[in-house]
Amino acid sequence: MTIPASSPTDIDAAIAAASRHGQSTDAQTPGIADLAAALGVLRRVKGGEAVADADVLVAHDLLHASVLRHRAGGSLERLAEVLVARGVVPDPGDYGGKWWLWWPKAGRGPCRDCGQVRALTRYSARFGKEYRYLCARCRAAERGRDAQEAQQVWGTLGTEPWSAGSVGAGQAPSADVASGVMQAAPKGGEAAPLSPSEAEWGGYVERLHELLASLEWAGFELPETWDSDFDAQAGVLLFSEAWRGDGCVVIEYRPHESVLALQPFEDVTGNWPQSYSLLDDSLEIAVAAAGQDAVTAVAQAAGRAGLLDATHVCVADSAPPEAKQDFAMRRIRRIFNEAAAYRHLPLTDVLREVTENEWLSAYLDWVVGIVGQDVAPDSVPDAAALGVVAWCWRNNTAVEDHHLETDVLMARVNIAVTRVAQQHVCPVEGIDWDGIEAALMDPQWALPDGTLIQSLFGAGWADVASTVTAELRRWRQVDHDLLGAETTLILMSIGGSTSYTDSWWGQGRWRSICQRIVADATSAGLALPQPYSVRGPDALIADLDQPDLVADTVLDWLIEMPDASLDGPRGLRFNSITRPPQRCWDPYWLTDD
Repeated sequence: MTIPASSPTDIDAAIAAASRHGQSTDAQTPGIADLAAALGVLRRVKGGEAVADADVLVAHDLLHASVLRHRAGGSLERLAEVLVARGVVPDPGDYGGKWWLWWPKAGRGPCRDCGQVRALTRYSARFGKEYRYLCARCRAAERGRDAQEAQQVWGTLGTEPWSAGSVGAGQAPSADVASGVMQAAPKGGEAAPLSPSEAEWGGYVERLHELLASLEWAGFELPETWDSDFDAQAGVLLFSEAWRGDGCVVIEYRPHESVLALQPFEDVTGNWPQSYSLLDDSLEIAVAAAGQDAVTAVAQAAGRAGLLDATHVCVADSAPPEAKQDFAMRRIRRIFNEAAAYRHLPLTDVLREVTENEWLSAYLDWVVGIVGQDVAPDSVPDAAALGVVAWCWRNNTAVEDHHLETDVLMARVNIAVTRVAQQHVCPVEGIDWDGIEAALMDPQWALPDGTLIQSLFGAGWADVASTVTAELRRWRQVDHDLLGAETTLILMSIGGSTSYTDSWWGQGRWRSICQRIVADATSAGLALPQPYSVRGPDALIADLDQPDLVADTVLDWLIEMPDASLDGPRGLRFNSITRPPQRCWDPYWLTDD
């Protein structure tokens, strides 16, 4: 292979990227030429230059074989994304059969089967087929073909008049042993009612995914296919489990009844010994066949139940010590397995580097090991945004040294920082540290009323800016050089889910917290702040969705509730409603009867 031409700028960038943790690197260091070639190709592609597919592939392959690929700062992954967009993808056995470790799970480019440029997913069907990049239509078509083949096999064995099955978007339910929906059997000589058409089934699944968008954003893995039933009286039923880590919630969608149910999970088969339910009680949500109102209703119900925030989970007190130790070790592996995959290193090597990093080790000891010790190691973007605010703005910086004159003003700035962080956290691409830094350091960054935030800190802004920038850059380096996007998102999700942030705006439970505070106040006979004594509690709750837009008196009331007695009710401060729900993993099968 011929190395694509590199400029002196590319070589300097490669030296800078490879020089981490004090390691000496120069232009003669083995692998620098390969890394410089990769950076050069990426620079030219980003700049809109014409770069041949062969040059991109050569840069990718050279970097993959290079001794510096673990210090390439995500360049290998970005080259793979460029190749997917061009329809250049590996064969199943390429790169030792492990290319899926760094090639993107999703992207946009020409579909392997239809050739159309569409959103693609790395896909492997149930029957042991290799990974390929297919669009949704071709994935659905393949599932349909598999179902037809299975139906032919099932037909030789005889059919049942009524059975459960699975269905994905754009396809009719399969009819094999694992999946299939039949017509209701004829009774009394009457013709059997027809089950929904393929297009109708696809529409039900697409609507279900619309309704569950908030759960998917919060880190839940929705199934590609849904179990399904059809009955002439009850209509269509779609159901399955949705998992986030070891936590599970059961989902049922009954479109003919306009109901979406979120239900507790129970491992009745014993196949999931590490699992725990994310709900204690069932939630039934009225959902229309179309429109945004039902999507909002699902998000609000899921938020009230704590499903949109990181999970807080503990081990049952009755569990034996070895089970508690195993639970703790699984948590560590869940946090750092993605970093090991990102670095293409054994987990033990990554953990050694982590412990050698004094600053990161301190974060792990305090945030992950103590104040966040019960937070499940899941990637939850909104929680990660709060983590950025908590540990790159409020803590470890000079912000507290220059605390603003009122808690209300401090809360407004806190919300402004959270809005910035939310805009730069992506569950796929990770955290855009440069974007956050640029937004926070922008001289024109202001509160909604136009007040420049820099002006609020006066002469202390220089101290605030330098310390906040230092934290952001420290995390950026650790993200790019050591942990990778997924592990960093997990660590920030944990950091945004401790007692420091229990009462902050930006969490999934925010609306339900405000509802409880307002309900407690009205039950106690306290007057709502103006103008809501006239407009009413519903208007106050609705406006508190954006608390940075309400008047100072309203925000102050929410924080402190100044007219309340010592016995309550209470505002955000010292209110038990801000504490998140706690789940429990109970390995009851390990205890003696």
